[in-house]
Amino acid sequence: MPEKNQSTQFIMDSAYDAKSIFQFVLDRCRIPIIDHNPKRKDSREAFDAVTKEHYKKRSVVERANSHLKDWLLPEKLLVRGIKKVSFELMCGVLCLAAIKILEQFISPSLI
Repeated sequence: MPEKNQSTQFIMDSAYDAKSIFQFVLDRCRIPIIDHNPKRKDSREAFDAVTKEHYKKRSVVERANSHLKDWLLPEKLLVRGIKKVSFELMCGVLCLAAIKILEQFISPSLI
């Protein structure tokens, strides 16, 4: 049984569409939400409406990671140590949060 603070779903793209990965997630009492890989010949049913909504969360996270990587984090980290690296990463996350607050609430006309 998953602990209270652990996620119960693993949301993955089609690159992870393998029976062994699916079973690995199930063995840990989690729910695998894995997009169907079109190269596989099996016939799986499409996501239902609830699962589609959960899968959309993945694309939100991917866009945030991409924005951090492309615009807010340095190409090379020139510091050492977990505290310094974490500080640089959290500065990027804080900037991303500020940008999203500006876009959504303060000045939506800029979008």
